[in-house]
Amino acid sequence: MFRDTSATDTKLASGPGVFTRKHIVVGLVAAAVLVAGVYAVSPILSSEQSLSRERVRVGAVKRGTLIRDVSAQGRMVAARSPSLYTSAAGIVKFSVEPGAPVTSGTLLAEVDSPELQSQLKREESSLARVTAQLARQEIANRRALLEKQRSIDAANVAERAATRELERAVKAGGAIAEVELRRAQDEMQNAASTLKTAQADLALERDSLVLELRTYSEELSSQKLLVDELRRQVTALAVRAPFDGVVGNWLVTDRASVVINQPLLTVVDLTELEVEAAVPEVYAESLLPGQSAEITIGAERRRGSVHLVSPEVQNAQVLTRIRLTDGGSTALRQNQRVQVRVLLEEKPNVLLVDRGPTFERDASFAWVIEGDIARRTPITLGASSVTAYEVLDGLQPGQEVIVAGIDDLRGVDEVLLTR
Repeated sequence: MFRDTSATDTKLASGPGVFTRKHIVVGLVAAAVLVAGVYAVSPILSSEQSLSRERVRVGAVKRGTLIRDVSAQGRMVAARSPSLYTSAAGIVKFSVEPGAPVTSGTLLAEVDSPELQSQLKREESSLARVTAQLARQEIANRRALLEKQRSIDAANVAERAATRELERAVKAGGAIAEVELRRAQDEMQNAASTLKTAQADLALERDSLVLELRTYSEELSSQKLLVDELRRQVTALAVRAPFDGVVGNWLVTDRASVVINQPLLTVVDLTELEVEAAVPEVYAESLLPGQSAEITIGAERRRGSVHLVSPEVQNAQVLTRIRLTDGGSTALRQNQRVQVRVLLEEKPNVLLVDRGPTFERDASFAWVIEGDIARRTPITLGASSVTAYEVLDGLQPGQEVIVAGIDDLRGVDEVLLTR
């Protein structure tokens, strides 16, 4: 029977200041763990906030070409889509349905106007009457001139006879009485005066007849103009297509009673379609005629150029007309919705950063990522496009910045990004 374990214990000698290999290894491991812990918690200790990487969107700073553009919704409109009118009151009868393709000169509608046709017949009758009056006046003029010429001829004969009598009296000398000589002289003067008067009367009569004939000619010309205008209006009662295209909408119903100058229907030229887009007014100063544009129609992309820019702003938007420059397409339709992208400016070889809510909220700084820390860094941004900003100062190519997912942390300069 054993009283205790003292008989089996062995006393070991040890002295102060003596370390075994085991103690050294344990100490080194503890020091390494301490250093690693310090490095692991140092970002946490120095950072003022922490944020999960999964919440943020990161963009890389890089060089490239900045294309300033603006996107907007648009619709196809015809550059030529005139409304056709009636030239007189009457009953309209359409010959084609809306949406039907037509060629130039195709009969589209007819207006039955008995009043206009009756007026034309009356004026044509008046034209025939004035024409006959003019012809009658020409005959009367010739007759009057003939009578005047007969008077002149008679005066000529009388003047020649008086001249011969005077010559005979002069040659006779004293063989005839003085009174006979003077009578011959008087008859000679009277015949000459009669001839002169007849000639002057003929000239006056000719001027009068010419003036009267001109009056009838002017009346005839006026009547011809009136008849031509009425004929044009009657011809216009048959409404025809002015060009190749498609019939648009009927503006009145078939067999309806219409008044003069009332619109009947529209014709659309699908070969000259344009895009009408409403662009936000902030881009009004940058929009200029001639700028390139891209039109997306479903899965198809077409090229175009800015044709017109409205000089006024309506509802905070500027209306812009864009003309297609790569040919027409029969697949397009008026009022068809399209997406428009207008290229405002192109800057090659500039420093770019992705566009995001972070810069839209405050473009004076960026959160630059270095390892697991995002630091607030002052920057200067320039022009912008739909997808990127131009970086003027504060960033270098290859750096990563937070473009979205970070709150407005006022007074915070560093943020820890956790895994």
